[in-house]
Amino acid sequence: MSCHSCGGCFTGSGCSTVKLSKKEILSDSARFQSLLDLASSSPSIESPQHDHVIPTIMSQLSKNVYSSQTVLFKAYDELDLQEFLKLSQALYRNHILGVHIAWAAEYCQMNMKELQNALQLPDPLLLQHCDDQAEIHEMFGQMTTGSVGRVQQQQ
Repeated sequence: MSCHSCGGCFTGSGCSTVKLSKKEILSDSARFQSLLDLASSSPSIESPQHDHVIPTIMSQLSKNVYSSQTVLFKAYDELDLQEFLKLSQALYRNHILGVHIAWAAEYCQMNMKELQNALQLPDPLLLQHCDDQAEIHEMFGQMTTGSVGRVQQQQ
């Protein structure tokens, strides 16, 4: 458990953040990398393998958030397979998962190439935008602070 600005220390409501153990992080990371490897090993995008692997990658990244799924489908339609897999890897590496994907795409005005470029650096303004949107979402959704998560690690 680590502090990610959940607010529990100041409100008396307790900490609401959950941090995966190193073993869970390595397992999750290895599983996601194996999905990327499996998708890139298939020579053709029409392969029956892609009928299952690509939706699984999208599901893992989007955490079944519809707005983020639509962004990933748009990226899959606009980018070639290898570029889509690079984008997927960059999203995962930068902890832009779930609803954060939709906010990142919004920041880049739904331009998938621009999103991919912003993630390669990564652009600190993009990461800050995602965290700001999470905070606004929590505030107006009357959710506990930190419950949506943040993409940037708090010091």
